[in-house]
Amino acid sequence: MQVFEALAAACEELTRNSVVNPRVDAEILLARSLGTTRSALLAHYRDAVDESSRQVFFSRVRERSRGKPLQYILGQQEFRGLLFEVSPAVFIPRPETEFVVEAALERLENGSVNLADVGTGSGCLAVSLAVVLPRAKLWATDLSEPALEIARRNAARHGVGSRISFLQGNLLQPVASWLGEGQLDAVVSNPPYVGPDELSGLQKEVRDWEPRLALVGDEGAPSLYARLVSQAHVRLRPGGLLIVEIGYSMQEAVCGLLGHGWELLGVAEDLNGIPRVVSARRV
Repeated sequence: MQVFEALAAACEELTRNSVVNPRVDAEILLARSLGTTRSALLAHYRDAVDESSRQVFFSRVRERSRGKPLQYILGQQEFRGLLFEVSPAVFIPRPETEFVVEAALERLENGSVNLADVGTGSGCLAVSLAVVLPRAKLWATDLSEPALEIARRNAARHGVGSRISFLQGNLLQPVASWLGEGQLDAVVSNPPYVGPDELSGLQKEVRDWEPRLALVGDEGAPSLYARLVSQAHVRLRPGGLLIVEIGYSMQEAVCGLLGHGWELLGVAEDLNGIPRVVSARRV
């Protein structure tokens, strides 16, 4: 079987199973199975695919046809130019979440700062901030120990593991054992904000494969955001930052939580013009 024949067969199967962008996914999966790049693959369109690689490739195509996200099949996802290990234990980092990092870097000095990442998942926020802020110390929390294990590996991969403490627990509660009140310079978070009634309307790749705890949480978004805002006010120093990602149509509700003791700094929109990141300062 040649490269173009393998791609044609894969595209047919992926299309039959309603996979979006079947050609691109087929090329990525075949390139990975052959240990090469997409550009090199297409430059050798008529090369033979050896039997071992063919079996691996079509096994991955079958996984993709069942709805398994490409990132989980490959075991990685890029975020701000860094590669992160991902598995069904963690939420796949999205480009929109990069706006959380940008909002933090806009307002943080590149010095010895204490930061917390709530609901760290793959660790993409904590690791990205640690890479850019080499003197920062970070605490990253998550309810899921399997997620924390992946986050630890991602931190080690990018050489920042010694500056991030990964803690299992709810929101900022684990940080209390490490820091007193008013000692954090910033809290960042991409909390679960999908409502239980919205779950059925999500793409099957998200609904059936990504961790429910990272999507819906264990208590619902309104209660979770309210507790996060309250805990952040206790843990942040005066002037400290709270930067959170929000879901579609959540701007009014989340900003409404920032009453006495907070100054709303702004709401950043994503590339589709959807309000995505709320930034506030503790006063």
